[in-house]
Amino acid sequence: MSPPPLTGDTVALWGPAQQALDLVTAPPDSEPYRCLLPGRGIRAHGPTGALFEAAFCFRCRSARMWEAGMSACHRDQPFDGDSPAALDLLRRFRHRLPT
Repeated sequence: MSPPPLTGDTVALWGPAQQALDLVTAPPDSEPYRCLLPGRGIRAHGPTGALFEAAFCFRCRSARMWEAGMSACHRDQPFDGDSPAALDLLRRFRHRLPT
């Protein structure tokens, strides 16, 4: 995995990486927008190091993913910011809730 693309302080620790990944992948797709000014992100670690990172922009409704071996065409993922899953993820970010 390349150097960490996310910056900022760790403000909450969420449970197992699979639970965090499930939250990241739950919102349905949407039409892509362009701004990508992520204000929140997830960095998942396993016993041997970083597993994946995801940065979220709820303004343009896009997530940028970093994972070892992930092709560039899969890095930017639009999502439906009004879906229950996206709203739950945003609520967790705002309140720093664990999974």
